[in-house]
Amino acid sequence: MIFPSYKRPIEYINHRPYLIHAIIPIERIKDAKLVKEWLGVDTAFKVKNRDYWFCEEIQEAIWEQI
Repeated sequence: MIFPSYKRPIEYINHRPYLIHAIIPIERIKDAKLVKEWLGVDTAFKVKNRDYWFCEEIQEAIWEQI
């Protein structure tokens, strides 16, 4: 399932927030690197040897008080 940009869920993995772009069964993926490039994400997780989660890490904002 590829999520539209306005409905992408956020999951915390190892205490870091990730925006999930797609969840695709492993048997449908031949080359995960190509799918990562196609979706424009920086991370792919293999979840329970069943699915790939293609995610983008949400970076914490750097700010200073004025």
